[in-house]
Amino acid sequence: MPKASNIGGRGSLRLITLCAVLLFAPGLLAATPEWVRQAAAHSLPTYDAETNAAVLLDDASVTVTGPTEYLEHYRRVVRILRPEGRGEANLYVNLEAHEKVHSIHCWALDRSGKEFELKDKDFPDRGVVSGYELYDDARARTGTCPAADPGSVIAFEYEVQRHVWVNEYEWEFQESIPVHESHLVIYLPAGWEYKTLWANGGPIEPSRRGDGGLEWTLRDLPAIDHEPMGLPPFALCRRLGVVYFPPQTTANAGSWEAVGRWYAQLTADRRNATPELAERARQLTAGMTDFDSKARALTSFLQSDIRYVAIEIGIGGERPHRAADVFRARYGDCKDKATLLSTMLHEVGIQSDYVLIDTRRGIIVPTLPSPRANHAILAIKLPEQIKIDTYRSVVVTKSGKRYLIFDPTDRYTPLGELRGELQATYALLVADGSGELVHTPLSSPDANLMARKGRFTLSAEGSLAGEVVENWSGSHAWHERVYLMRDNEQERSQRLEHRVSRSLKGFTLENFDIKQLDQLQQELVTSFRFANPGYAQVRGSLMLVRPRVMGEKTLALDRKPRHFPFQFEATSRETEVYEIELPKEYVVDDVPEPVNVDMGFGAYHSKIEVDGRSLRYSREFLRRDVLIPPDRAEDLRKLQSIIGADENAAVVLKRVQ
Repeated sequence: MPKASNIGGRGSLRLITLCAVLLFAPGLLAATPEWVRQAAAHSLPTYDAETNAAVLLDDASVTVTGPTEYLEHYRRVVRILRPEGRGEANLYVNLEAHEKVHSIHCWALDRSGKEFELKDKDFPDRGVVSGYELYDDARARTGTCPAADPGSVIAFEYEVQRHVWVNEYEWEFQESIPVHESHLVIYLPAGWEYKTLWANGGPIEPSRRGDGGLEWTLRDLPAIDHEPMGLPPFALCRRLGVVYFPPQTTANAGSWEAVGRWYAQLTADRRNATPELAERARQLTAGMTDFDSKARALTSFLQSDIRYVAIEIGIGGERPHRAADVFRARYGDCKDKATLLSTMLHEVGIQSDYVLIDTRRGIIVPTLPSPRANHAILAIKLPEQIKIDTYRSVVVTKSGKRYLIFDPTDRYTPLGELRGELQATYALLVADGSGELVHTPLSSPDANLMARKGRFTLSAEGSLAGEVVENWSGSHAWHERVYLMRDNEQERSQRLEHRVSRSLKGFTLENFDIKQLDQLQQELVTSFRFANPGYAQVRGSLMLVRPRVMGEKTLALDRKPRHFPFQFEATSRETEVYEIELPKEYVVDDVPEPVNVDMGFGAYHSKIEVDGRSLRYSREFLRRDVLIPPDRAEDLRKLQSIIGADENAAVVLKRVQ
């Protein structure tokens, strides 16, 4: 899947502090600019002892020179506080095709007062092709400033002539480290208009500078701390979008309708069928008369026969290739695959439209319309005679139109469903020449089922042997298929052994079987047999047996105060039943009490039943929500504690005298 910040695979245009890309030796004594010295002299608040670094100044001056051009002058000063903050010395400036770097510099002041400098020649130009991209004409200027040690001050400055497709500049005031001062100035041509959009905070009016610039300054902004199981920092930070446009023109940004119009115009000629393409669509649906059969035939073709490969050249980072070209080449990126599927559906009488979505939940927010989405999928219009509950991935527009949301790039999710990361999130539906923000549905727990049943025999010496059968559907099946469908037999065996080893030590996997692996419409079924010689603990006349044979549902949650929501990928219903035939030499002496707890966002139930020499342990875990607010953190920890205690509880057997 593409993971960059725009449709099809491009990265952010702002400075991003990422992994180290180059290491430079300290340079000669440098003439450090006065603006760096002034920023370095700022007194900082007292930060948490675990704060790795702090931004002293984050500053951008943007001069709009035309409808698709602006000059960006950027400055950044950071103080490194801990060794873990050394990554702040890495500069990574993404450049689109035809963008030009006018200047780029770095300065460093270490704690002893020595000064260092890197100049333009020290920042090489590199390609940015990665992952599934075959070619991308974007590039980056990269470098690592010297003396990146605790106590050092690192400063960057660059000036770039930018070329953009949408007249909107986005600025993030917050980061994963605290920011002392964040400053943005935008200069517009005479007579131009502007509009501001905000996320994660109320609007702030700009001040008018004497030179005509629009200026925003925020100070002492807290860090967006990394919290386990949290939303991405960008989804949580306070950010501003400035939309600008010439007088008496229609903006191509600033509202979801405007962004939709822009994308509709951009893709207007992409979905024209050739005779060969149209004929293939008819062949794939020959003899089919109903919507479901036709749609499944064509979506399966896109999933299995069209490879995911991205070629990004110029506007190709935003605009899909023509359907005929994708069909002929048999490969394309997300927007290419959506384009081809939409064209083939149209040839058999089914209407569909683009959907721009982000694979990172929380990035798209209603208050900040933007084409920032990193993924393109498809909305397939449902015929009136089909009931809305026939499929799980249906959205209804304001006008009452019903669409089935489908991701042609996803090889492992059948028509009618969406994988977890695309659920319960906002997306832009581009239809009828405009755009409408929709919210994708969240599947019920029953749609994401993991049902495990095991039958075992326990010996008088404490060894356990038996068979386990697992049924997977929805999100659970997706995760299993992602790996199993690309693994060979040995790798599948190793993966299964690894899963069982999280619960059992010293076991031997005797055999395994996988059914319906490539039948996406059916549940995935896995089964295996194993033997575990030292499963139960013998203590004199007593034997301790853990009735929960395998499967862990506890999470490693710290006790730190929580500021942002916990995020789970999908809802879930997980059931387990383990039946253990007990040795005739023992009888049950003590059984743990049943567990029944319901926190609203999740529930857990377990019980143990004894029938003669048969011990039956059953449990059910439900997760109803994917976002749990921080004020429910203690309830989540309590639920996890209860589950952990139940998972480790033991049945006591007593030897018959």
